[in-house]
Amino acid sequence: MLYYILAVSFMTFIVWGIDKSLAINDQRRVPENWLFALIIIGGALGGLLGMVVFRHKTKKTIFWVVAILACLVHTVLLFWLF
Repeated sequence: MLYYILAVSFMTFIVWGIDKSLAINDQRRVPENWLFALIIIGGALGGLLGMVVFRHKTKKTIFWVVAILACLVHTVLLFWLF
């Protein structure tokens, strides 16, 4: 489970960077629903890191709320499983 969380978080971080690059270049973006889905299925840590590192989606409160809550849920699940 830990490796799954790390893999999805890494993928989410990469997608966050790609979306930021697309935004800068005024190109078609990654749908927000995909970003939320990546956060929820295990990429919360990568989403949070992507928000901070790429300074992307930081003004949208809903992304902070979903990412932080998902991160807490994932942490609890990891402790519960181990």
